[in-house]
Amino acid sequence: MSHPQPPQRQPTLSETDRYTRTIHNVALGALIACPVLALIPPRKLDFFTFGLIGTTAYSANYLTRERTGRSIWQHMGGGKREVDAVTAESVASPTEQANLSRELQYAREEMQRLHAESKVASEQSHAAQSAREAWKSQREKEIQDDLDVGKGFGEMITDQIYEVWNWGKKRDDEDDG
Repeated sequence: MSHPQPPQRQPTLSETDRYTRTIHNVALGALIACPVLALIPPRKLDFFTFGLIGTTAYSANYLTRERTGRSIWQHMGGGKREVDAVTAESVASPTEQANLSRELQYAREEMQRLHAESKVASEQSHAAQSAREAWKSQREKEIQDDLDVGKGFGEMITDQIYEVWNWGKKRDDEDDG
């Protein structure tokens, strides 16, 4: 003899909006309040602190998922991002499709920007390496010239220290004597 359950009533649109707005505000509050509570004295690493850290992470994850449609872990996965977007487009609503296409466009632009930056950095690195090689060859030539003149390594080191100390001015042998 089971008792029949009364039919469940569906929440109205205003109730759903109020609920999502409340959850959003609670997540924002927790994202700010939990780290503050963890940092006020007495600072100690106990179960309460781990709870605050976990609540902060959960709130940040909720807000990220609410804004982008993907959790923090999915953002960190990154490698199969386009595949996920294509698979999700087949089952997503029009607003989710718009969000996914916007996110995909942003990712493409970011990849292009990063590729351009890495290309510039590579060119700068190559230029710096060639300048370094030119300096090394010039320095080796100067050392060989000094050795040919008859200077010892101690005298070359002293000259180099003098040059650095006097901001690049070379020592004149005529002024020494």
